[in-house]
Amino acid sequence: MRFRRTVLLSSACILILSGCSSLTLPEFETVQTDRDVVPDADSQDIDADSTRFVGEVEGADFYLARGSNDTLCLIQIRNGEWEQTSCGAGMGIGVTLLTGTRIEAGMFRFRPEEVEDGERTPLSDSVTVVDFP
Repeated sequence: MRFRRTVLLSSACILILSGCSSLTLPEFETVQTDRDVVPDADSQDIDADSTRFVGEVEGADFYLARGSNDTLCLIQIRNGEWEQTSCGAGMGIGVTLLTGTRIEAGMFRFRPEEVEDGERTPLSDSVTVVDFP
């Protein structure tokens, strides 16, 4: 797996799947562990009790969380520092990293023509990484 490249994510492109629905992803059905805790989540409009570690991509740790107003959020932490938080209403969100690697969370899927040459790798039950070899 090629998820250890280092890249700044602050300029990532964010796509959101809208809708009004409760967040019932499998990650939120598990008990939060010490690995799932994100420092200062409350100060970022994130429900601190909902953060769940889903994996590492390109040197950053990724977490799913519930944001304010029942939004789905994908949090990126690098070296213990908040790098990016992407939230959207509904059950899904997509993020494109500066390297072109894409992350689909929840029900969001990029259009086929955007990922046709990509290799999909599950990061967790609800998060998939689309990497371009």
